[in-house]
Amino acid sequence: MASQSSGYAQAPKPAEMPFDQEPGLMLEDPSVPYLQMPAPAIDLRLLLSETPLPKGASQFSSLHVVSGASETAKGQAAALQASAQKIGKAALFMPGPQMPALDIGKLLSETPLPKGASQFSSLHVVAGASETAKGQAAALQASAQKLGKACSVYAWPKLEEEDVAGEYNAFFSLTSDMILKGADRASLMVFIAAEGSEETDMAVAAILAMLPFRGVQAAFISGESQYRDPLACLRTASGLFEYCAAQPERMGRKSLAAIFGPLPSKTFHKPLETWAPLRPKVLPAEKPAPFKIGGLDLPMVTFEGPYDAGVARLTDLLIGHYGEKELFPVTAVGETGDALGYGLDIHNMLKGRGCEGYYFAHASGESYKRPDAYGKPALLHAIASAKAAGKRVVVLAVGGGVNGNAMGMIAALAGADFVEVPTTLMHYNDATTSAKKAFSLIVQGKILSKNILGTFYLPQLVFCISEVFLTLDPCSVHAASGEAAKTMSMLGKASSSQGRKDFHNILGAKEFASDFTRIAAAAPGFERLVAFLRGTAVLKEKAAKAGRMLRTSRESGGPESEISRLQSERQQHLSQLRSEFHEGLPEDGRKQVVSFLTAINEEVIKAKAMFLAYSDPFEKYRALLFEYAHTLGHGVEAFMNGLYRRAEALKLDYSEAFRLHGQCVGMAVLWAGEMSKELGHLEGDGYLAHQALVCLFNRFGGFDFKPLRRLCDELGVCRDEFCEGVLQVVRRDNKRGYCKCSPGNSVDQLVRERPGCLLRSSDPSAELRYLVEVSEEAQREVLQRAFEGDYDLTLVAAPSGLTLMHRDELLIKPGEDDAATGNFSGVAAAAEALDQLLQELYAAN
Repeated sequence: MASQSSGYAQAPKPAEMPFDQEPGLMLEDPSVPYLQMPAPAIDLRLLLSETPLPKGASQFSSLHVVSGASETAKGQAAALQASAQKIGKAALFMPGPQMPALDIGKLLSETPLPKGASQFSSLHVVAGASETAKGQAAALQASAQKLGKACSVYAWPKLEEEDVAGEYNAFFSLTSDMILKGADRASLMVFIAAEGSEETDMAVAAILAMLPFRGVQAAFISGESQYRDPLACLRTASGLFEYCAAQPERMGRKSLAAIFGPLPSKTFHKPLETWAPLRPKVLPAEKPAPFKIGGLDLPMVTFEGPYDAGVARLTDLLIGHYGEKELFPVTAVGETGDALGYGLDIHNMLKGRGCEGYYFAHASGESYKRPDAYGKPALLHAIASAKAAGKRVVVLAVGGGVNGNAMGMIAALAGADFVEVPTTLMHYNDATTSAKKAFSLIVQGKILSKNILGTFYLPQLVFCISEVFLTLDPCSVHAASGEAAKTMSMLGKASSSQGRKDFHNILGAKEFASDFTRIAAAAPGFERLVAFLRGTAVLKEKAAKAGRMLRTSRESGGPESEISRLQSERQQHLSQLRSEFHEGLPEDGRKQVVSFLTAINEEVIKAKAMFLAYSDPFEKYRALLFEYAHTLGHGVEAFMNGLYRRAEALKLDYSEAFRLHGQCVGMAVLWAGEMSKELGHLEGDGYLAHQALVCLFNRFGGFDFKPLRRLCDELGVCRDEFCEGVLQVVRRDNKRGYCKCSPGNSVDQLVRERPGCLLRSSDPSAELRYLVEVSEEAQREVLQRAFEGDYDLTLVAAPSGLTLMHRDELLIKPGEDDAATGNFSGVAAAAEALDQLLQELYAAN
């Protein structure tokens, strides 16, 4: 945040409500003010003396003034005529458009500030594709600098009307540049429309404003002589990209904060359209998960029958809702899902029912969560052509959380319907239960900031086929448990009497009260699932290999006999894998796995609904609790992804060091607990319980740092380079701008006393979000200790009591031993002892 000396005007700070009286942030109908900005004063003598004369003329023979259609413009023209008559000149005037004089003070003082901000932190001006707009942007920058205000200027490129790829690339090029030049959540973006392009420029401005940090304040400057409704469906010149503020999927998020122009001031209002998602009539094989966001119900269904029947059921739902003639499905899937046939199975079944669509297989992983990896020209042109033909474009995101986030962005940009088909636990219970969709800021393969370019957009349906969880990677199950441990740490047992007191001011806390001790109690099922996935890894790889060969054969025009053989081979391996679960595991083992999957999905979904259902659908206030442990978690994830790319280039095997997002969050939960302890906020049994929520699930080493250290050593990355690399990402963390942050400090979250109690700030705005300042030195210290393996711990129920033991001290690694012997009593004893400890901590309150 800029300091008082930055030159930005200090606005009066609104009175803060007491903590226990904070209202819910329900969705509101969008409204945008149009604010009159006076036209520039006109100097007649300057016009006559500075305008070049025609060749051979010594003076102008007559004067003709063209005015815009507004009363203001007409008044100026009349004033000009009167002044001309005073000096003996005849002047005639006619109507015409006129751009208002740009007043930097008026822009800063009258554009609404984001809630909680007392001033704009920086100013970013975008000029439309005309020389006039560029000149006005330069003049605005100069006037800002005279007042001591930093101002960056950008230019929207001149593009051909059908250039969908050019528009897409320009959106992300400009907004990435804004972030690199210091834009944050409290920045002001000013867009100056090019003359004659106000209609499409308004759409461009709305989309640009929605992207950085999922929304910055934007002022649109127009010289039009007629009002243009900013709440209408705004479309770019290509017709592909659009922003409709009344679209319920956007939950009332207006992208433009204000419009400035020559016309009298007024305010535009528009009611939100009716929310009508795809609400299935639940069948016996289906299990719904009640969930709301902003008061809107989000249909979430798990199909618990056979996989093929689930694909058929989804096809029926889509065609029944949209109609086979109107529906244009865009089925998007990552590399693993493509190899296993999860995306193509859905695409082909829809195609067989008469719904021609587009199949899009994309690269997988966090390093590819960037605009250019998803905005492929062929995909963009396919969607544009379908829209032009009047088709209902429905984007189907089949895969993990990265797939859901990125394809949600494509759907939001195109205004398409969105359906999520999760194939991972994280996608199902974490990514889909948030309206946030985003790309990361990635430059030359290096993640500079996670999830910083995005928007809010709701899916029409979340449809999960449970048998896909049988092909999860073990690290994916650890990732889901790491995210769950984060939520357990910050939320605790919200369904208890003490938990109800902890979250009494959260409107959804009673309806969706979560009990995270259920997940800890289901730890034996976690170990059973990981053991099963390890045991069937060879079968999964055989199926995936056949799938990769199948894709190659199709793309190269291979013979039908070969394609049929590979399809049959993949299906055979997958059938055998599923049989290993349904017939190979003992009944109690299957029940334990199902119990774990049920507990982790239900409790995470309920936890998200507690906050998002009514109190904070945009996750900007209380729901920022879910960012707990994400500051350093995102940092280490981004840095390690850069090392993975380096290892690939050197052909080094980094599979043991590979960590997914949730695993990085799990590690960061331990680091947050350690910082809380060192700062005097967490101690004794409270500290033990907090750390135990991760270590209970670390019996296989999924949260160990040791493999990452080995990769660092192989690549010559020392401890200091690792720590500084992580902190560089932290300095661009997407929570910046929510509250003040002193030099050398970071915005973070800490826990106090026991799980379920987060530290609150004395800063009223930050307190609404449980954000506190933490010194970089404190963060660096835990990173240094992590690098040395200090937190590679597991939870053991010893005769002397519950204890955290370093995994290197154990002669027999508990997870591997449990899997080999089929005896999971050790983890069951640890889970039971942890549950008892948590009960005692809550009783003590």
